[in-house]
Amino acid sequence: MHTKYPPLLSKRLFDDVQAVKSGRSTKRSKYKSKTKSLYQGLIRCNDCGCSICPDPKKGHKYYHCTQYHGNHGAKNITEEEITEQLSVLFEKLTVPEEILEKITTDMQVLHNSKIQFKDEQESELLKNKRKYQQMRDRNYQAWLQQRITDDEYDKYDSNFKEQLADMDSRLSLLQDADDQYFISAKYILEISKRAKQLFESSKVEHKRQIIKLVLSNLTLDGKKLRYEAIKPFDTILNCADSQRWLLG
Repeated sequence: MHTKYPPLLSKRLFDDVQAVKSGRSTKRSKYKSKTKSLYQGLIRCNDCGCSICPDPKKGHKYYHCTQYHGNHGAKNITEEEITEQLSVLFEKLTVPEEILEKITTDMQVLHNSKIQFKDEQESELLKNKRKYQQMRDRNYQAWLQQRITDDEYDKYDSNFKEQLADMDSRLSLLQDADDQYFISAKYILEISKRAKQLFESSKVEHKRQIIKLVLSNLTLDGKKLRYEAIKPFDTILNCADSQRWLLG
């Protein structure tokens, strides 16, 4: 049975989003010299699969295919044009308030199920841990009373130690899963509430992380940006495109 709810993002990115919400600066000095161009390394050419690279000139930052596999007449596109397409996309991710309330209710149901699951798993692991600790204690007493040899003691003790370490590891995973669940769930709601605003108001490095959180396989087809949305954002975009919000 699975015991881990995989994280959707790092804790630091979630903290940065909270800072954007409250208007605090999210600037970090180490980004001053290390920050990449906004879309560097994120987009590939739809025709040949080569990288789309930045090329600053005449006051604008252009992007174009490297055409490493041969010239195919690739077009230049400005950073502003790519950003405009992504802003339209992130605007679609903003869920209507009434739908957001339904999502929140569903997440509450999911949370209650998660609590029950975690409690059951934790209880079973603690029960087994007590059992193996008692067996280890009895093994030690048997050795003290010379009812077993040194080799027998070492053999059994090693096995008990391995079992106890495995249970401690699984208990730790349960706690990590709990922490990651709250971070992931809260961030999905933050994106759903104000996706476009968060994207447009973030620093370059945070914009890149938000893009990688929501989208994958970004390609440039002429001047058209193509992409695949990552779950659960693919469902939100599908509903927005088909206007299924209106159907509840």
